[in-house]
Amino acid sequence: MQNLDKYTYLLTKNRDFQKLFYAKLITFSGDWFLVVPLLGIVYELTNNALLTSTVLIVQSAPMVLFSSFGGYLADKYDRRVILTISEFLSALAVLLVMYAVSTENVFYILSSYFMLLLVNVAYMPTSDAALPNIVKRELLPEANVLFFSTWGIAAGLGAGLGGLLSSILTRNQLFTINFLSFVISAFLIFLIKTNLSEDRNKETTFENTKLSDGLNFARNNKNVLYLVITKGTFGISAAGLLALFTILSVDVYSSGDYGSGLMWGARGVGAFVGPLLFRYFYGSSDGKLLSTIGPGIMIWGIFYFLIPFSASLYLTVFLLIIAHCGGGAQWAFSSYGLQILTPDKLRGRIAGIDYTFYFSMYTISNLLIGYLATKYDILLLFRYFPMMGFLFGFIWYLQTRKFWRELNK
Repeated sequence: MQNLDKYTYLLTKNRDFQKLFYAKLITFSGDWFLVVPLLGIVYELTNNALLTSTVLIVQSAPMVLFSSFGGYLADKYDRRVILTISEFLSALAVLLVMYAVSTENVFYILSSYFMLLLVNVAYMPTSDAALPNIVKRELLPEANVLFFSTWGIAAGLGAGLGGLLSSILTRNQLFTINFLSFVISAFLIFLIKTNLSEDRNKETTFENTKLSDGLNFARNNKNVLYLVITKGTFGISAAGLLALFTILSVDVYSSGDYGSGLMWGARGVGAFVGPLLFRYFYGSSDGKLLSTIGPGIMIWGIFYFLIPFSASLYLTVFLLIIAHCGGGAQWAFSSYGLQILTPDKLRGRIAGIDYTFYFSMYTISNLLIGYLATKYDILLLFRYFPMMGFLFGFIWYLQTRKFWRELNK
């Protein structure tokens, strides 16, 4: 089956994959529909870069604290039930955010947003763990490209539309759209018929599932360990710069929510296109595909480094698209590597550890860069942190290439 035919088959023939795919796409679009206005609201109320970046810190905090536990739940209980409940509770939490925004109290806004992310904490590790159980092994690379490209599509649609429609619709209307997105997603997941876990007896599932088993597995498998740390280590240099999109748009390009929406959207477009291109050109084997993770990070570093030299919002948007082709590929294929190298009974916990480490570094990056943005010109930060990211990608590639060569054999 040719590459394009595999994508077509997944999107037209595999009904349960379609349900999980579209549920994730709808959910992520709703999320980004909310994030861009929230960043603008907090900056409008505080006029402070550090407090604005706190929105993204709050976004990551529940994942830092409870993502491993969410992965544990994915290995212990019915994954379809976990995903459905998570989406339904998230819909209710959006109503709390909507009320908090009406108070114009930053503490209430951030607290309600924290609650929204808290009830959704099991979604990402559970959906990652479930994916290999609804597609055939030979279709799993394409399934991952589509599955993780949902984030890119969603960020492109959700963030772009969120920035544009924030000047047209009321805030309550934006939050209502977000509420409906979670309800629709919960319904789609509820309709999935395939068992999202491999068959395991009751004793194994409910009595012998230990959180520490995932940590021991990652510690004893170097290739898995390198894949677990790649998102987080890369995120130290990358994540904190995202909160500066709003400030870059307002203070440098004078384009408000429209400009920040375009920049977030460009990030999403790159994250969608990147995995598709990398899979097409380097997907002849798992080893070759995984060996592109380091170069993908280096591509991100090169094109982010060029942003301070851009005098135009639209040129910056173009640079962001190319940069996140690399960043999106490293995200999709590091997750794919963990799926094929981890047994189903541990897959949820490994995904949970992966996200815990990533969001821990994401939080540190936002705190650090948010603080530095109050002391230095933000364009200076767009020079030095991409250099750090490029260096990490280069070192990661050198350290891991022997693993992927062995995987080709």
